[in-house]
Amino acid sequence: MYLYALDQEVNRLETELTTLTGASRIGQLVLLAWYLRQRDSSRALSLVNEVDNLLRNSPLMPDQRRVVRARMAIIRAEIASLFREFEQAEELLHNARIVFLAMSDLIGEGDTALTESLLALEQGQMERASAAARHAVNRFQMSGEGLRYRLAHAWAIYLSAYSDADNANDQLQELIALCPEPRHPALAALISAAQGEMLFSPELTRSAVMYSQASEFAKQAGLVRLAIMAASNAGVCLQKLGDFDEAAASYDWAVSRARQTGWPALIGFSLMRLGELLRHLGQLDQSQIVLQEALESLDANKSGIHKAIAQAELANTLLLQGDAEEAARYFASAIRLYREAGSRNNLAEHLICYARALSTSHQPELALAAIAEAQQLIIEPAFNALGVDISEAMAEIHGLHVLPYPSPMTAPNIILHYLEEALCFGASLQGWMAPSKLLLSLAEAWSEAGDGQRAFDYAKQAIAADRRERTKQASNWATLMQVRYETECARAEALHHQQLAATLIETTQTLDLLSKIGQEITADLNLDSVCKTLHRHLEALLDATDLSIWLLASDGIGLNLYHKVENGEVQAIQTLVPDKNTRHAARCVTEGQELLFEMDGVSEGDNGTHASKIRTALFGPLVVGDRVLGVMLIQSLNQSAYAERQRLIFRSLCAYGAIALDNAHAHHDLQKTQIQLKQVLKELEEASLTDPLTGLKNRRFLSQNIEADVALSVRSYQASSQSSSQFQLQSSLTSDETPGPKDTDLLMFLVDLDHFKQVNDKYGHAAGDAILVQIRQRLQQVFRDSDYLIRWGGEEFLIVARGTSRDRAEELAERVRNIVAEIPFQLEGDLFIGQTCSIGFACFPFVKAYPRAIDWQDVIDIADIALYSAKHSGRNGWVGLHAEEHAWPELLLRTLKADAQTAILNKELRLSTNKLQESVLSAMAKKPED
Repeated sequence: MYLYALDQEVNRLETELTTLTGASRIGQLVLLAWYLRQRDSSRALSLVNEVDNLLRNSPLMPDQRRVVRARMAIIRAEIASLFREFEQAEELLHNARIVFLAMSDLIGEGDTALTESLLALEQGQMERASAAARHAVNRFQMSGEGLRYRLAHAWAIYLSAYSDADNANDQLQELIALCPEPRHPALAALISAAQGEMLFSPELTRSAVMYSQASEFAKQAGLVRLAIMAASNAGVCLQKLGDFDEAAASYDWAVSRARQTGWPALIGFSLMRLGELLRHLGQLDQSQIVLQEALESLDANKSGIHKAIAQAELANTLLLQGDAEEAARYFASAIRLYREAGSRNNLAEHLICYARALSTSHQPELALAAIAEAQQLIIEPAFNALGVDISEAMAEIHGLHVLPYPSPMTAPNIILHYLEEALCFGASLQGWMAPSKLLLSLAEAWSEAGDGQRAFDYAKQAIAADRRERTKQASNWATLMQVRYETECARAEALHHQQLAATLIETTQTLDLLSKIGQEITADLNLDSVCKTLHRHLEALLDATDLSIWLLASDGIGLNLYHKVENGEVQAIQTLVPDKNTRHAARCVTEGQELLFEMDGVSEGDNGTHASKIRTALFGPLVVGDRVLGVMLIQSLNQSAYAERQRLIFRSLCAYGAIALDNAHAHHDLQKTQIQLKQVLKELEEASLTDPLTGLKNRRFLSQNIEADVALSVRSYQASSQSSSQFQLQSSLTSDETPGPKDTDLLMFLVDLDHFKQVNDKYGHAAGDAILVQIRQRLQQVFRDSDYLIRWGGEEFLIVARGTSRDRAEELAERVRNIVAEIPFQLEGDLFIGQTCSIGFACFPFVKAYPRAIDWQDVIDIADIALYSAKHSGRNGWVGLHAEEHAWPELLLRTLKADAQTAILNKELRLSTNKLQESVLSAMAKKPED
């Protein structure tokens, strides 16, 4: 039993369970319930209850029953924790712990400790959660269960990343070094989640990537809680990067999956993030509703970091709505919870927000006290960046209240003092760049102080900072696009379909349905398919007999009718003179808002056409961010067909449709860019592996490709050797012959052009180049397309004949010699010259009985010795060297390289050649010249 299982294992268990009956089902039921405890809590509890019934009459021994019941108690405890039934969970864990301790079951103890860690985390007890995780690490380490140990260690690191990032990072790097890829999805999820948390402040883009990957891996492993949390945190990163559409998609999935589980804390957490996004989008009333619903889900927690964050987010929304006193009350409660949880970063950040709320609600002394506490926290390097926020908050507080001035104060007024302090503090931080908002505030403050020159200087800096921020935003987008591509490739296109959410969120059944529709629409990257899906849902949800979709032209001015449905039938798009609807669509784009037209039928007239029967028309802009992509029109034959509810549905589908259309365009552009990039990379890769003169492959190509051929050849010989041994045992054969497998040899030929320097000296290098190019053509006539033809250097070529028999080596060598020597080479014009070559060859494996003993580089060296012998025995010939069957590889290789002639005479080495063997042996006795 593992901690977590993949979907394939769960499906296998489900299938096998159907074949079992009675007590034989117990083991399978326990396994399946264990793996479903987060995937499907209700199903897991149902399986556990079935085990309870079967245990009453099972043949299991008493101790076995106790262990099974303890395992079921852990399952129930984890599910109870997720449903916030904490007392029940504590009791169940206590009972399980007693059993596992009595049985000295280290795995059971570790699993119990991990479940306790989750229980503590759900209650906001971070120290207890971390301590339980460390205990689990200890139990698993003692048990020798490697994967469980690494998973528990990763979980402990993930928890510590929230409070001690530096130490967590050191431990994480050690763990990563011990866990090479590919990793189990559960381990990969925890590692990615820890990285996401540690990168959150310094590198948001990579943090978004890590959290997204953590969510995907967690889904695979059944870590549903982590998948929801990571998706929500990825949404936070994307939101901070300005990618609101992708953030909405992350939140939408998290909310939807959390609702499926029914776990209150997860529902609250995901709704909290969604409420924060709605506030950033300016939908303050909706943000308040969602955040209050989030708090209701979290309200059973008397403590907890998530409840604190939800309270702080609601406080921020209330502050923007002008309810400063209520905002201060929620900030105070959140700060208390942050102190209890030891969340110093959140505490410092929200103390500053709290001070702003207190100041706005006319409590300046309490506001200054909150700032003073925040100043004590930012002494630590990890929180230094908040010093700028503190100075800006002090400027706001002093701008609203008459308070004692700091000493010394060199600026003309107290607001300028703190704004300049903020700028000075920020400048002391490594990599900090002054934001345009701060610089603009300084420009306005200096202008009010009467110093126009300074105001002008800061205004110029503010403009430059605004440009820099826009450039950074564009860079973030480019990085995010690349990240999406990488993630899609890594998951075998599983994440190609981006699920983006609507901009309006309500808690009614209608909007739940719209959320599901939105996922379907935005997952589609085909424009035509998106239009058809929109038509299908509009027709089902609204009284919409007609649908028209216009897209903004490439010049950004005109509108082109892209899709039209009339009376339920798709119409062919024709180039027509702009009609009334097109003019209304253009107005809709210009005004950027819905247009509703009611026709009474009298003024319009009824000439019998379908258009004359239309009584209600509703135009909606297709908008993503601040970009208008087009217009969607629905029409009805009924009067007053679109009341507020229908218009809300229409707006939601316009938002989804705009996102889907934008995705389709972006996907199309991205595909084009990817195709171009892949082509360029392919050309560059090909160029790096090819000799530019001859077009043959080079040494780098051989190094990249030969190992696979070598491995295949070695495996074939080893398999053949085993089969041969079995056959000999069965038939009592005593022959030492090893026939070897068929067509799995690698024949390595070194070909060198004879007296090639004389050609260059007499006819010039251009003539030599012409011969080298023609050599390629001739070699291609001898060898197959699958063989490697390589320019080895200068006038020397290496040919690797792949997947063939060594019996053909002499034939191929003679064909090469003949095709070079017998046909003259054409130089410029009608000039032809003769040319010969010398060839040395050897075969891999060199010693068939020991295929791994002599590597392919040494075989090339042996071919080079053969080539040397061919050249020094008269040239225009070939020499091959072959190991005898009885040769001992290591000794043969040393002897061969030192004195090949002796190896031949001692019958360790066999010589094949088209020349006199005496002349070849004589050549071997000579030492190669330097």
